[in-house]
Amino acid sequence: MKYCKYLATASAIALAAPVMADDVKVGVVVSTTSTYAFVGEPLVNGMKLAADEITAAENWGGHNVEIIYQDNRSDKQEAISLITRMAQSENADIIIGPIATSEAMATGPVAVDLKIPMFTTATSPAVLEAGPYIFKSTETADAYMAPVGEHIVGLSPDNCFLVSIRDNEGYIRQRDVIRDILTDAGVEVVGDESILAADTDFTALSTKIVSTEPDCLFVTAPPEQAANIIIQARQAGLEGDTILAGDSGAGSQKLIDAGGSAVDGMLFPASFVSSASESAQAFSDSYEAEFGNAPDLWAATGYTMMYTVANAIRNAGDDVNRETLREAMAATSDLPVVMGQGLLSFDENRIPSMGGIVMQLKDGAWVAP
Repeated sequence: MKYCKYLATASAIALAAPVMADDVKVGVVVSTTSTYAFVGEPLVNGMKLAADEITAAENWGGHNVEIIYQDNRSDKQEAISLITRMAQSENADIIIGPIATSEAMATGPVAVDLKIPMFTTATSPAVLEAGPYIFKSTETADAYMAPVGEHIVGLSPDNCFLVSIRDNEGYIRQRDVIRDILTDAGVEVVGDESILAADTDFTALSTKIVSTEPDCLFVTAPPEQAANIIIQARQAGLEGDTILAGDSGAGSQKLIDAGGSAVDGMLFPASFVSSASESAQAFSDSYEAEFGNAPDLWAATGYTMMYTVANAIRNAGDDVNRETLREAMAATSDLPVVMGQGLLSFDENRIPSMGGIVMQLKDGAWVAP
């Protein structure tokens, strides 16, 4: 496997001196099937690539690390069951996952009761309110969606139509950030419709969208569903010059594959761009060599999460356990990563910061608008 030397070296610099070996177990509970598989599949690929690199570089701090991967099938109850089992039967020291805000809201209190650190990709900061054992890998919607909203405003639309998922707090928050930025700038919101994550028929919604003659259409939903909404709106008569915008899921290859030319021009927030740094490019090259396709945001996220956990394991001291890992995770500062501006830190509320930029889909590729 091609080895990402730059990041491994940089991470080693950020870590403390080797300590005595301890056995550490990492439990990974993410959805690799059903609704959130578009996140889970590349997320796990990124984690496995990182774990292989860390092992090859002997960068676990001399500890013996075992990683157990489980699929919670995009189901909250299954996530609760698996995390409970990881903590009680498997004696895991830390959990990576689950994916969605709705899943993390359900599992967070369980992890806190079990006093096991849980590192989720959930977007809403509300998941952190469960207690000090909960960490998130994604910046808050206020941070990563704001540049998209500001970019839309800069294009001077008179109005915009908003579509979001109502049964997931993360998508609701992303919609709220965009709506507030648009209304504060005087852009009229001519439609604010919500759907369910399981919906597939958007005939009525498409008719409603087109009837408002929007200058802008913002859709926050899983990529294949978002693509379906836009395709059906196009079929209903949505103008070709309508400004399209979405959430970070628009950076998934699944949106391009499902939406084709219908989603061309879509704006979205990006926390990962392969050309942003030497380490990001090295990771991208390694990932493509291993899996046969370029990494998306979620692959980079999984990769970053595993390196973050490795950093905590290294810095947890002689006795690596749930409490020392919680403390080490909370102390993460200026850790070299492949995402954003290249450094990851948690603030006092365990909210991460990495920095991000606005990207756009053009002819099946991600480019700066």
